[in-house]
Amino acid sequence: MPTESAPPLQRPGEYRQLTPADCQRLAIVHAPFADDLDRHSENETPSHPKLMKKAAKFAEVSCLVRGHAADELRNRAAAEALEDFFKLAEAEGQFDLLSAAGAELRTQLADAEQAEKAGLKDRADMPALRRKLLDIEAQQSKLEAGAGALNASLRTRLGLAADDPLPLWPADPLKVKPDDVDVSLAVTTGLHYRPDLNALRVLAGHGGAGDMTNAVLTGINPLLANLKPDNPLVQLFSPFAKEPAHQRTAVATRVAGVLVARERQAEAEIRAAATLLRGYRSAVAARAIDVRAVEARIVELQKKQAAGVNVAADLVTAKLDLFKARGDLLSSVIEWHQAEVKLRQAMGLLVREQGRY
Repeated sequence: MPTESAPPLQRPGEYRQLTPADCQRLAIVHAPFADDLDRHSENETPSHPKLMKKAAKFAEVSCLVRGHAADELRNRAAAEALEDFFKLAEAEGQFDLLSAAGAELRTQLADAEQAEKAGLKDRADMPALRRKLLDIEAQQSKLEAGAGALNASLRTRLGLAADDPLPLWPADPLKVKPDDVDVSLAVTTGLHYRPDLNALRVLAGHGGAGDMTNAVLTGINPLLANLKPDNPLVQLFSPFAKEPAHQRTAVATRVAGVLVARERQAEAEIRAAATLLRGYRSAVAARAIDVRAVEARIVELQKKQAAGVNVAADLVTAKLDLFKARGDLLSSVIEWHQAEVKLRQAMGLLVREQGRY
């Protein structure tokens, strides 16, 4: 079994900068199938004069429902891309912290080897230092592989060239907002703007939207849709007139019931995301206190060292503890940002923040 550590992993000399705003914008632009829904042929009013009035009504409903469905896809695509973005930010940040810890260990190992050559007793426990270095290198290898996978995923989601030799660099200060979310306002906003709810609202007001309503209800649960097929020739010429009034009323009632259930679910999602956000912010504060405590300990040890006290081993341990504490803080910060993305997704805001309305 090898005991010698390999040379430090070399990082790319150049990156392609990517901000969260650009990540969100490009994910929305390249959301799969969203543009196809916006350009669907049933969104256009046929020119035949006998069909103009009813077809125009159907085209209006089609445009609204498919438009909301398209924005739901864009909202989800933005959330998934931002999740990859912050995962990549964590991977790169943790890699750098491990590199700094590895550099500290290599310095201590070199000093210990030099002392051993001079005939002094090994007080630094060189085998333990080598094991720690090997562990750091293994963690870095995993982070490097993970960063490569996240780069590939992001390039696909953002419509970037798959063979771009420059890796992406998540350019963001990763600041955590100090304010609590107004949960009531978040719920009100989310219920008003969420595309999936607005699609159901359109259908609830047009119970005779026929196959379109069935398609939406099937997507929620196949048994919610009308299972008996109607005359396809009648549907071809008059999408609304084919259904009797009582059937349109029944469908509208069914959609309204689904809407109420989905609104309750949306409210629960928003409240849960807001609660997570608050919890992760508290975790960030606790991790920051831990970092400051280790930093203060290092300062004290350095003062003792300057006074001639032999605290070299304790100082090395404290420095390694500081890198670990900073890594834990970074993970907590990333969790907060991911929770914020989930909240904005649950409120239906990711697509709206791009000025698409």
